[in-house]
Amino acid sequence: MAEPSELARRFIDQGVTLDPGQRHAANALDALRLQTRTAPAWPLRRPSPQTGAYLWGEPGRGKTMLMDGLFALSTAPAQRIHYHQFLRDLHRGLAQSGGEQANYLPALARRVAAQSRLFCLDEFHLHDIADAILMERFLTVLLEERVLVILTSNYAPEQLLPDPQLHRYALRVIALIQRHMQVLHLDGDRDYRYREAAAGEHYLHPCGAEAEQALRRLLQEQGRTIGPAAAVSLSGRPLSARAQSPDCVWFDFETICLGPRSHLDYLEMSERWHTVVVSDIAQAQLNKADGLRRFIWLVDVLYDRRQCLLLISERPIETMLRDATLSADTHRTLSRLAEMQSASFAAAAIEMSPLCQ
Repeated sequence: MAEPSELARRFIDQGVTLDPGQRHAANALDALRLQTRTAPAWPLRRPSPQTGAYLWGEPGRGKTMLMDGLFALSTAPAQRIHYHQFLRDLHRGLAQSGGEQANYLPALARRVAAQSRLFCLDEFHLHDIADAILMERFLTVLLEERVLVILTSNYAPEQLLPDPQLHRYALRVIALIQRHMQVLHLDGDRDYRYREAAAGEHYLHPCGAEAEQALRRLLQEQGRTIGPAAAVSLSGRPLSARAQSPDCVWFDFETICLGPRSHLDYLEMSERWHTVVVSDIAQAQLNKADGLRRFIWLVDVLYDRRQCLLLISERPIETMLRDATLSADTHRTLSRLAEMQSASFAAAAIEMSPLCQ
């Protein structure tokens, strides 16, 4: 058997047993790291070696773990960012530039390339036309500059922007990924986020005074303070919080997931409060496409920032999510909610950086 790569050995030394797919991906990622350290830039129109990797598979198969391991191992300047934060920073910069995509995107990508030889983008997906066009232009420049680009996703490249009426707008970025990146499918039969038992009960049910009292006791045990009801502002828009303090905020589901909210609001929440409480979650609300989508965004953002999420729902939240429309996104949410209750979850925080300094 061939000797494990430096990245694979790093996991072995940490007591992590890699399955065959993870071991293959670790060796491939490490080979790319060594291959791209000193390679010069090249135009994408010429035949070229693969200078990136696209890790995809079902939730909990180790995609982010492998990417974070490579990020930690890198001695070159590196950047690691979640896709929601990436889009926020990208659109903010685009707005400040006056909306001139043709000039702004290549210039931004070259600044990123000048600062980072490794660029890690977690939870990549495409759900609208504009983002597909932006990503194709941005990634083209990074790959031309021989930046090692690592993407993780729950979607195979050909499944990006799955709406059949819109899919054609993703074909250019799909072709870019398939031509210039190693596509690594992690297809293990085990979701590793379920391997660790919950350290405590973070998701209470049913709704009512008893659950709310139990939640307040849980906050006290965690050393969290909780203040009175208050009006707070997210993305410059006011909304009512059931309670809030410097380190904790409490919303009901209708306020935070059924109003005009976006992932930008949830990013701001994750930057302002360590603990987020969402209560009064009803099945009828989760069955609404907008409500479910926003709840998934909220979990994604808080998971990536390693923040604490506490829930009060009318039934067990896992049961309610399974009774809602199941998709790759809801499977990911179930997996992440399981890990967010574990003792090791908060200790695994990765520092996030803005898209460009």
